[in-house]
Amino acid sequence: MGGSPHFDPGWDLEHLDGTSDIPVIHTVLVVDDAGVVRRLSFRILSEAGYRVFEAGSAAEALEVIGMLSGHVDLVIVDVVMPEVNGVDLVRMIRERWGQPAILFMSAYPAEVLAREGLKDLRVQFLAKPFSRDELLSTVVRALEQARLDAERGPAVPRQGL
Repeated sequence: MGGSPHFDPGWDLEHLDGTSDIPVIHTVLVVDDAGVVRRLSFRILSEAGYRVFEAGSAAEALEVIGMLSGHVDLVIVDVVMPEVNGVDLVRMIRERWGQPAILFMSAYPAEVLAREGLKDLRVQFLAKPFSRDELLSTVVRALEQARLDAERGPAVPRQGL
């Protein structure tokens, strides 16, 4: 099978001012009501060089993002959560803090996701359970897509996410 793929996910190849040797470290927020998923994601992402925060609910997530003054590069969010689902949480985040990269995750089938409001299945998505390499590669893709979207300029918001 060979070795696992090499990821350099926490380090951005572009420097802050174009001359600095200090790479950008991405800040990631993991939002999931399942503690085991949060802890596993935290460990994997931290070991890969990311600055990671976690929240067990939408209210906690909004509190963490507020504490960080909205400076979050990526929000990894479970679609199905009690009280406020992941899709509605993403809408709240975007209303207050703009367009951080978003990575939805779930163990539920597409029909349940659509019922929760995730109608555009072209979004960045990670099926649970996931491996270390699946998490890291999907995070890299989500951050890269957000970078490309930012370069293209403001886009029309997707309806129904």
